[in-house]
Amino acid sequence: MKLPPKNEGAQSIGRAALLLRTLSTFGSQGASLMQICTLTQLPKATVHRILSAMQEEHLVERPWGTRHYRLGPEVYAFGMSVLNVFDIKTIAQPSFERLAQTTGETVYLGIRCGYDAVCLDKRQGHLPQNAEILQVNDRWPMGIGSFSLAILAHLPNDEIADILAFNRLRSGEDKTFSKLTSSIHNTLKNGYALTKTRSARGISGIAVPIFDRRRYPIASLCAVSTLDRMKGSYLSGLAATLRHEADIMSAQYELARMNPAQAETWRTAIKDPPPQRIAF
Repeated sequence: MKLPPKNEGAQSIGRAALLLRTLSTFGSQGASLMQICTLTQLPKATVHRILSAMQEEHLVERPWGTRHYRLGPEVYAFGMSVLNVFDIKTIAQPSFERLAQTTGETVYLGIRCGYDAVCLDKRQGHLPQNAEILQVNDRWPMGIGSFSLAILAHLPNDEIADILAFNRLRSGEDKTFSKLTSSIHNTLKNGYALTKTRSARGISGIAVPIFDRRRYPIASLCAVSTLDRMKGSYLSGLAATLRHEADIMSAQYELARMNPAQAETWRTAIKDPPPQRIAF
């Protein structure tokens, strides 16, 4: 696990962020104090102290009738305040339309959420709906599935190591996450992530990262097809098409961040004259 900065104030913030990321992996069910301590490798007293402070600020809550902790309502409210700045889902819609017309494949949009990747949106292609495993709002550990591998591979090395260590500890799948080192290498070499299902589904996923202006991966664009199609010239052509759309989305994402628009209708409300009394 990555060590927090040495400065006391920065260390406290780093630990609080670690706890929030950890809680995000448990979703609405939340996690026990012991589970959180095990995954973060922080002392029980430290975890309890920070969680209690964040609970008072509504960043964390304890669902009624349980001893678990989960993310609180203030986290949701914070996200809503910058929705128009980071709304990659809306930005992706024109790309989804073009990909649907040109490829006919099922297309996914993935984003990172702490140690997980979340399927933010999906456009159904020619595959039967029950052929695919990944669905909208599904959370998968980073590195599992092409949509998350494309993001993971392009992160800084220290972040990659931290994510793999956390997910290895969390899942108990040491062998699975140890193998990801070679998958990350292949992804960087090819410029895209490629995975195949181990079941009888017979499908394969290809994904490319969507970068911000610093070349930091913020999301991924993924297409899923049958194993017999996902090879040779078709594979390379699909990869090029995805990269082209990802580049367009990157540019539009940065444009949205440069020109945020926020409607402040409350200003109009306080300037309106008070309603006149009606005489009866």
